Amino acid sequence: MNYWLFQLINQLADRYDWIDDIMEFCAQDIVFAMIAILGILWFTGKKQNQKAVFFAAVTACAAMLIGSLVISPAVQHPRPFATHQVHQLVAHAADYSFPSDHAMLAFSIAFSVLLVKRRIGMLLLVLAVVTGFSRVYVGVHYPADIAGAAVLSAVAAFAVHLLRDRLDPIPERLIRIYGKARRLAVRR
Repeated sequence: MNYWLFQLINQLADRYDWIDDIMEFCAQDIVFAMIAILGILWFTGKKQNQKAVFFAAVTACAAMLIGSLVISPAVQHPRPFATHQVHQLVAHAADYSFPSDHAMLAFSIAFSVLLVKRRIGMLLLVLAVVTGFSRVYVGVHYPADIAGAAVLSAVAAFAVHLLRDRLDPIPERLIRIYGKARRLAVRR
């Protein structure tokens, strides 16, 4: 079923150049837009937004470490283009594909923010879904790679959210340091 879904999505590639260009952008660069949104949240200067950014970063780091260092080496699932004839639109190393790093980053940010800021979290979740879909479209991931990344990211976001009270002194201190540095920079 995983391969069947992959084929269903990937067969759409290489038909219209302009759609392929959009999908290539989505597969590779939407995560940078998501990080920019986190940057905007941070620079609002609102403590709630800054804490949301901190916890999104912690969630992403946790998911990426578990996914890349534990799950991927244990599962050792090859990429679609390594074992099948596919429409591969972006270059990629033939390393393990499960779970998708791009999707883990995108879904980690989205789920973490969604738990505290619904509107922005929903926007980020839509961007994460588009990222995941486009990674399959361009031929570098199977749908299960994306689903696995989404599940791991959701678990990591929920775990970090449950630990917020214990971790709270860290962002509090970072926010204070940032505030002092900002005030010093404005004075000069």
